[in-house]
Amino acid sequence: MSWLASAFAPRRDHKGMSTPSYAARWFLPVCMVLVGGWAWGLTEGNLLMWSALTVMVATLVLSLGWYLIGLISTRFEPLYILEKAETAHKARIERKKNRKTARMNGE
Repeated sequence: MSWLASAFAPRRDHKGMSTPSYAARWFLPVCMVLVGGWAWGLTEGNLLMWSALTVMVATLVLSLGWYLIGLISTRFEPLYILEKAETAHKARIERKKNRKTARMNGE
């Protein structure tokens, strides 16, 4: 698997629900650090203005970035977060299938 696929593939949890890719998870701290560094110079060290500017600009950048990451992520098959999550999800599907079969057979 390429690094691109491992970074951008959506992740599934133990219930099979789709969760963000690793790229989307890492985008938050990277974005906050970069925007915070940029804002620090503009606000000349004023902590209140720095935090307000960081939150305002980071909100826009995060929204746009997560949208683009989502578009890229649609190209890749979802992967499970952990092997245990894959095992748990497949066991859950099997249990549901067995219950449905038992109900149909009148057991």
